[in-house]
Amino acid sequence: MAKLTPAIIILSLLTLFVAGQDSAIQFPGDSNTEECHICSSSSQLQEPVGSPYENYVDHVIARGINKLCLEINQKYQEINKVDNTVFSPINIAGALALLLLGSNGQTFHELATVLGLATGLDIENNSERVHEHLGQIFRKIEQRPYSVGEDEQQINFANAIFVQDSFPIRKIYKETADSLYKFEIFNLNFETEPVKAQKYVNAWVSDRTVGKIKEILSEPPLPSTKIILASAMYFKAKWEVPFLGEGVTQRRPFYPNGRKSPSEFEVELMGLGSELPYLKDKKLGCEILGLPFKGNQTVFYVVMPFASSVQKLKEFESRITEADLESLAEQTVYQKVLVSIPKMTLESTLNMKSVLSKLNVHSLFNPELANLGLMSPGVASTRGIPFRKHAEDEFLINSLTPSSSNPNDVIIVNKSGHPINCSSIFDNTNNITTCEEIAGDYKGEHNRIKRKISNYGDTIDSLRHLINQQSGDNNYQNPGLYASRIIHKIFLSVTEKGTEAAATSLIALPKSFSKISFRVDVPFIFFMRHEETKTILFWGSVERPTPYFNTGS
Repeated sequence: MAKLTPAIIILSLLTLFVAGQDSAIQFPGDSNTEECHICSSSSQLQEPVGSPYENYVDHVIARGINKLCLEINQKYQEINKVDNTVFSPINIAGALALLLLGSNGQTFHELATVLGLATGLDIENNSERVHEHLGQIFRKIEQRPYSVGEDEQQINFANAIFVQDSFPIRKIYKETADSLYKFEIFNLNFETEPVKAQKYVNAWVSDRTVGKIKEILSEPPLPSTKIILASAMYFKAKWEVPFLGEGVTQRRPFYPNGRKSPSEFEVELMGLGSELPYLKDKKLGCEILGLPFKGNQTVFYVVMPFASSVQKLKEFESRITEADLESLAEQTVYQKVLVSIPKMTLESTLNMKSVLSKLNVHSLFNPELANLGLMSPGVASTRGIPFRKHAEDEFLINSLTPSSSNPNDVIIVNKSGHPINCSSIFDNTNNITTCEEIAGDYKGEHNRIKRKISNYGDTIDSLRHLINQQSGDNNYQNPGLYASRIIHKIFLSVTEKGTEAAATSLIALPKSFSKISFRVDVPFIFFMRHEETKTILFWGSVERPTPYFNTGS
């Protein structure tokens, strides 16, 4: 049987610098479709499970991510004149959530606002509760339906912090992030070995994206780099209803200016005839079709405005809301539909700094205003302190000046990125804790949802309040970390694989099969949604599908 296998790989990368450390730091309508008769909705296949309050929190988080999705799409297109815009809002939100977890002050409020968490939730006092729910959403998305094999669906998230050797990360931040999200931490030497650090980060990217994205750092990081935060997502799945085989896919004209205007290029259109979620919405002026993946847990929705063209699509995108998207998906009903959709390979690298700045995230990129004090205490308190010498294959991080009640509030990591066997040595003269890790294999599970903080005594919210109360204490100063770049790189491939025989057996559809024809040969948008959490995993606005073939007309 012919199969269509989309492989989606997304990675967000954030490079953080420290301000004020030394002089080396650089500041850088087709509207002729018949009405549908309601039978069943694709959204009814996944119902939320949990208490009303838990469902409410999940709903606020999902709405926030979906709202951010539309805002990124709008702002990115304002800044960049591109034919296609593709990105993963859930992946971008995951990277921003790791920053939110370690932020304070203005940076905390700006990140909470852009994520849609500042309204309807007590994010100021219960941010950790919100992070627990977001972590649960990631786990639900990763969980494969029992009826679906590993070869039929894979969804994996991965997060990592690459830290300058000798730069501290707060223990409570590391343990909280590790408990709520999939999290790895690695020591690199940006100062003296930037090329080696570049290769290491790119190797991590390649490994976590199964070789689809081989490079995200095109040049070595600056020697002043202190932290690189990376977030990756890998998605691969098979359709619930397979498309016809390669023998059926044919080049057909694509009409960027509408079907009434001449076409200058062709695309490869794949074919399918089946019962699929469909809706024609006269109020919003569009059609929507759902293509479920195996298990019906995730659905790939395609939306076309009536009489679509580049201009019509931009107008549609400017007025649609996250509530509209949810309503469209919720109201789809299974109907017999003949589908033609482009075969696509889309790859994009987004500079998220300019987009987020337009969404009022300013302090994160300002060396004087950024506050990531819960991620790291900085290194000011450890200047001039001699380090114990260590072998080349060992990694050492200096700690901040500890409080008398808690000398172990900074995490020390080994080369593999995971604490294995730590021996603390307290130097009364310098009041410094130095901890050397013994490298070893780490095979811990990452499916924990609840935090398991080891005897810290405070939640990360309590630490935030403590820092704010004792802002004059050197132990709790702003470390001066700020973001220089936020890179979001994505690769999407939609292709068919199958036999000619399978295609032949599926072509024999009677002409009376359906009056609904969904032919995607004009500009369109698509989004991939996880049905239980109602979260958009992937978004695309397409004016010129790639590959395309010029006709010369």
